[in-house]
Amino acid sequence: MAEKQEDERNPLGLKTENGNPVPLKSVKVDVHIIGYVAEVSSRLTYFNAEETPVEAVFTFPVDDGSAVFQFEADIDGRHIVAEIQEKEQAELTYQDAIEHGQTAMLLKEDNSAGDIFSCKLGNLPPQSEASLVMKYVIELPQEVDGRLRFTLPTVLNPRYSPDVGGLTAAEGATYVPPCKVPYEFSMTATVKGYHKVTSVTSDRMKFDVKYEENNKIAKVAVNEEFKFDHDLGLLVEYEMPYSPQVILETGNPEAEGLLKEDMLMVSFHPDLKEVAMATSGEYIFVIDRSGSMGGDEIKNAKEALLLFLKSLPPGCYFNIVSFGSTHSSLFSNGSQEYTKENLGKAVKLQKKMDADMGGTEILSPLEDIFKRKLMQGHPRRVFVLTDGEVSNTHQVLGLVKTQSQKTSTRVFSLGIGHGVSTALVKGIAKNGGGKAEFIVGGDRVQSKVVSLLKCAMQPAITDVTISWHLPPDVTPVSIPTEPPTIISAGERLTLFAILQGVDKEKNYPESSVTLKGQQDGKPVTYSLTFALGKSSEVNVSAPVHRLATKAQIKLLQDEESAKLNEDTYHISPDLGQEIKTFRQRIVDLSRHGNIVSKYSAFVAIDTEGKKVEDKAVERPCPVPTLSEEFMSGLQPCCSMDAVLDRGEKLDDLVLQSALSAGSNQFYSRKAAPARKKMAKGYGFGGFKFPSFGGLFSKKSKDKDYEDSMEADYDLEEDESDDNSAVEFSSDDKMMSVIALQQLNGEWEVSEQLLKLLGVPKEEFDKQKFSEVPSVVCTVIVLGWLKKEFSHRHEEWQMIETKALAWLASQNLILSVEDIIQQTIQSLWSK
Repeated sequence: MAEKQEDERNPLGLKTENGNPVPLKSVKVDVHIIGYVAEVSSRLTYFNAEETPVEAVFTFPVDDGSAVFQFEADIDGRHIVAEIQEKEQAELTYQDAIEHGQTAMLLKEDNSAGDIFSCKLGNLPPQSEASLVMKYVIELPQEVDGRLRFTLPTVLNPRYSPDVGGLTAAEGATYVPPCKVPYEFSMTATVKGYHKVTSVTSDRMKFDVKYEENNKIAKVAVNEEFKFDHDLGLLVEYEMPYSPQVILETGNPEAEGLLKEDMLMVSFHPDLKEVAMATSGEYIFVIDRSGSMGGDEIKNAKEALLLFLKSLPPGCYFNIVSFGSTHSSLFSNGSQEYTKENLGKAVKLQKKMDADMGGTEILSPLEDIFKRKLMQGHPRRVFVLTDGEVSNTHQVLGLVKTQSQKTSTRVFSLGIGHGVSTALVKGIAKNGGGKAEFIVGGDRVQSKVVSLLKCAMQPAITDVTISWHLPPDVTPVSIPTEPPTIISAGERLTLFAILQGVDKEKNYPESSVTLKGQQDGKPVTYSLTFALGKSSEVNVSAPVHRLATKAQIKLLQDEESAKLNEDTYHISPDLGQEIKTFRQRIVDLSRHGNIVSKYSAFVAIDTEGKKVEDKAVERPCPVPTLSEEFMSGLQPCCSMDAVLDRGEKLDDLVLQSALSAGSNQFYSRKAAPARKKMAKGYGFGGFKFPSFGGLFSKKSKDKDYEDSMEADYDLEEDESDDNSAVEFSSDDKMMSVIALQQLNGEWEVSEQLLKLLGVPKEEFDKQKFSEVPSVVCTVIVLGWLKKEFSHRHEEWQMIETKALAWLASQNLILSVEDIIQQTIQSLWSK
């Protein structure tokens, strides 16, 4: 009878492969999207079917931009609300409660990156149920076509640690393949627009969507079983996707800090006149070829690289840097001119690329790039293509922030695959003054590449100033206090400001905000006019306040990482105090905004519940991973934190001060030898690090690996045509045609090209508007693209620009556009 009762309470029979029960029964997610902002509530339901108390540990991914503002629990009818404490204090509070037999909860951000969280539920009594609710808000990114993308990360991949020379598990994480996830999952969403909701779709899932109130509201439910083999995404399209969004959120007079102030959020696309695309520049493509990039990831990276190469302007300079456990450049002496010969070498390398370079040592190639001398008249643009699976994220971001500013380099990033680190990919672009894009599931590579390249080739807006023009009795305080140092033309900009002195009973005249800056050496100005409308009701979630707080916290964390990077080589005796100051400011903001940060955590104690007498048994709750290297090898025996904790005690003042401030990401050049000795593969404390298939540390590359690296760059002996037989991850005719374009923008006649276009040779010969075959061929290709792929014009726009520029130099009698239209009529009007 007892066995039957247990089955009823725990119908899934939740157990790991080794037979241990899994206390996590279900994850239910509720999403509310209003305009550009999403509020997410995740309910984790636990049941302890054992005869002893358990400690449930669940490590899971979140988007790095999430502002986690609430953590609460319901246990046997008791409602418990967690409070924010400094992380070390929260951990002590939790541990003290556990030792005294009390049920307690802890929610914290991983030390290595802001996109991993760990939730602990300790001393859950036998035969007891608990529901834990975590809430966060996030501003949604916008796709090239104007749609908003909401992503619920579900896949967590182990990340490469340079200190270990292999993959490391996140703290408390137990990884399983997607098919082995034992708990239930469900998600519902409500979308509400300031304008009509045109559509709500997904790349991979089937949704039941119901529209209400004349399409102002859409209610969404997942109507198929979720397989945990991808991050779950929603694409939301509004009737007017680029319209400004202005929210004045009422402060809570009973709260403290920022939460009691009225907060303004203004999101808009500065309508600045586009200037001509750059015809010069140095473009460096940094390609992740680590073992974790196997399969679709490396195929997408290769396709993206080819489109980058084909879209570059004549007259620029370029280079390709491949990295894994080591890194190598196509041109070892630095970037070379974009010529037919050099493009041929690049395409040959692109064809040979594979995920065969071991680990993910991303810091070293970036350091080498920043050390290179700048080329006069050719601004440097760096593009990083990666799955982002590294544990030294803070160190990478610190390097990018300091060096991009010192060298006037802009850094762009393209995250590839499910489970990609949003902390790394978004952080690289933000700190490098660039833009981040992601390729997941069925996303088309082309639109992402063009989006990045257009942003890179258009001069950024610098020397930015923001001016608020408000009623005389209203005083603004911008959050953060300093404006962004660089803005990309055409990209959405979000500004926050505390407004003091707002009277909710008044009808104010129109207000405005003005953006000023320099673009390509010329002054630019944009003003947005808006009305101050304010609700008299206090929003408990306070999404605008949370997002403003998160923005300020992220800025301080980035500045801290940059300061640590600066002092890596030039040790300052004041560094310890500076780091402590950064930490205290972050903790203060976290408390005032009730937001989790790197240095703060949520903790709660069930003070009214019955105490347990037996020691709790730890029960990890599995998280899905797509890492084939990890699952095919042995699971790492310890987390990155454990590696750091067991290292030699380093008494260097700077390192000691930084670590005391919680900066586990700090990497002293003095400490490096000790750490490498500790983690080079011989193990410690009875543990030995495994060697995962396809992964090599710097010390363990074999001769075959080194020979394959040399073969990659031995391009002189390969005499094959640089524009033929390019392989793609899909049967995309458009990409196959684009691959055949020459450096100067023309297409040369070939049997392969005519077959792709579906144009018989005799029909080609009938086109008499030019005696130059490549002119005729180029016009036919442009006509074919317009006819077949007009709906994807943004993907081939830059390819078209090169072709039109070349045609304009051919002294045609008629206008190019007229010739293209006539050719379309001639070949495809029948």
